[in-house]
Amino acid sequence: MALFLMAETVFFFLLILAFAYFRAMPQGISPLGWFFTALLLASTVSMWRAATGSRLWLWVTIALGVAFLAGQSVFFGITFFTLAGVHGLHILAGLIALAVAPSAAIKVVALYWYFFVVLWLVIVLVMYTRSAA
Repeated sequence: MALFLMAETVFFFLLILAFAYFRAMPQGISPLGWFFTALLLASTVSMWRAATGSRLWLWVTIALGVAFLAGQSVFFGITFFTLAGVHGLHILAGLIALAVAPSAAIKVVALYWYFFVVLWLVIVLVMYTRSAA
């Protein structure tokens, strides 16, 4: 899992670098964008609870992830489609893994989930705060 996450880090670093180079920056984030980001952040708390063995919190995490994906696809649109789209595909993969993973594997899937939540924060901070400057 560590090698996979390192490879993903390099991959997304290069995507962010490409967008910074070509200045394909969005024009700032609206309150709705922050709302969807808050949903993804809230999913880390529910994932933490799900990692203790609670199926209810697992489904809360899935619901929050689906809400984030729905908002991401509608709200962000084409502006930085490649970066947000690739991140969204990884969130979708995480949601599928959460839905089908046996209880023993939830802690490993939780590492994946935490990684992509933190990655989203990096994307938001780099893309939106830089465009506001």
